Amino acid sequence: MTSHNTIDFICNLRFHCSFTLPRAPPFRVTYADFGDSTSDAVVLLCGGLMTSRFCYSPLDQLAKAHNVRIIHPDRPGIGGTCEVPVNERITLWLAEMVPQLLAHLKIPYISLASHSGGDIYALATMTTYPNLLHPTNPYAMFFAPWVHPLYSGVSAMRAAELLPAPVLGNYGNIVRFLNEKLFPVKDKGDSISYRIKYLFQHSPPPPAPVPLIPTKFNISRSSASLGLISPSEIELDNHIVVEELRSLIITYLYAESMDGVSGDAQLFLRHPNSKGWSEPAADIGYAVPLLLKLIKEDSRTRDGKRTWTFDAFHAETDKMVGKKGQIWFDDLWRTEEGIEYRSRVLEWTDHNYIMDPAFGASAEWLRRVRNSFPQKKEPDHVVRKAATKRPLPLKALSKRIKRTIGFGIPSTGVDLSADLESSGKDSGFPSSTVGLHKGIKGRRSWRNLHS
Repeated sequence: MTSHNTIDFICNLRFHCSFTLPRAPPFRVTYADFGDSTSDAVVLLCGGLMTSRFCYSPLDQLAKAHNVRIIHPDRPGIGGTCEVPVNERITLWLAEMVPQLLAHLKIPYISLASHSGGDIYALATMTTYPNLLHPTNPYAMFFAPWVHPLYSGVSAMRAAELLPAPVLGNYGNIVRFLNEKLFPVKDKGDSISYRIKYLFQHSPPPPAPVPLIPTKFNISRSSASLGLISPSEIELDNHIVVEELRSLIITYLYAESMDGVSGDAQLFLRHPNSKGWSEPAADIGYAVPLLLKLIKEDSRTRDGKRTWTFDAFHAETDKMVGKKGQIWFDDLWRTEEGIEYRSRVLEWTDHNYIMDPAFGASAEWLRRVRNSFPQKKEPDHVVRKAATKRPLPLKALSKRIKRTIGFGIPSTGVDLSADLESSGKDSGFPSSTVGLHKGIKGRRSWRNLHS
C-alpha cells in the first residue's frame, strides 16, 4: 500500500506543468518545475533515454536546500508532450520548445545539465543559444555522458546500432509491453543494451532511470532530506518511502505517452531514420568542437569577461559507455583562456544511479550551479543608509512609482523576445556564427534566436 505522503509528493502540481506552443495545430509541452521556485539559479535539465518529468523528482528537496530551481521538459512524444517525426526532434526542441518555455516562465538565464543521452540536447542548446547561459559565469554539467558506440567500442551498443528500423521505431512500445505485460520490474536504468538484450536473451529489461538506488543497498540520503516542512516532501532515508516513490514514478511514466522514446533511441544511435538536420547535432564529436570554437570567438571570452565552466561526472561502472568512451569524451574538451573543463569518476556509482543524492554528486552539482549565479550584495554603506532612511509617505511613493513606470523600467532580461533582441547587438558572438544550424528556419541573426 502506498502512503499518502508519497502520492502527495508525486502528484504535486510542480511535476504536472504544461504550456502550449502557438502553432497549428496547437502543440502541448509538459514539464516539471521543482526545487526553489523563487531562485534565479535555474537549471534546464536534459534527462536520459526513457526519462519523463517525474524521473528526477527525488532531487527536489536537495535543490531547495541549495537554492536552485530545476526545469525538466518532456521531450516530443514523451509524457504529455506532443509527438513529431524523429528527424524534427532537435529542430523543434531548439526552434520552439526551449526559447518559448523559458519566455513563458520569464527565465532570462539558465545553467544546463544532462544525464546520459541528454547530453545531445544540452550541447545542441548551448551551441545554438550560448547567450541563454549566464553572461559572466556560464556553467554546464554532464552526468554519465552518452558516447556513441563508434567511439566507445561497447559491443552491446554496436549490436543495438545495427537493429532494423522496425525494432528501433517501436522501441518505446516494446519496452512498455515487456514491463507491463511480461516482466513488471522495479529496478531502473536507461541502458539500451539491457533492453535490447531481452529480445535475444529473454532477460527482463530495466525501466527508466530514477536517481534512487534500490533499498537493498544500505545507504544514507540525509543531506537530501533536510528541511522537511510540508506533507508534499518525503523522507528519502526511509526505505519504504523510497521503494514507493520508485514504483510510483515507473507507474506514472508508463501511464503516459512513450512514443518519443523510439525517436530518442534512433537519434542517440544515429540511425538512418534520424538523418536530416539533427544528424550533426547528434554527433558529440562535432558538437563539442563547435561549441569551443564559438566560445573562443566570443569577444567577452577574449576580454576576460566571460568564463565557461564544464563538469563531467563519470560512473565508476558504466556498461553503456565504458572507460574508452569516458576517455574519448574527456579528450574532446580542453581548458584554456575562458574555458575550464573538469572531469571526475565517482566511486561506487553506475550509469543509472549516478545522480542519487547518496553519492554526493548531485549536491556538488547544485552547489556549483548556485555559485555560477552570483547573488548581488549591496555595499555596507548602502545597506546602512537604506536601514536608516525614513519611508516615503504613501502619496509620494505612489508618485515615484508612476514616474518610474512613465519613463520605463530598465530591462532586466526577463522579456526574452525584447531584451535579448536588444542585448544581442553587442553579444560578443561574431556574425560568422549566424545560421550554423540550417534546420531552424527564420533565423537572421543571433539577437533573433530568442524570438
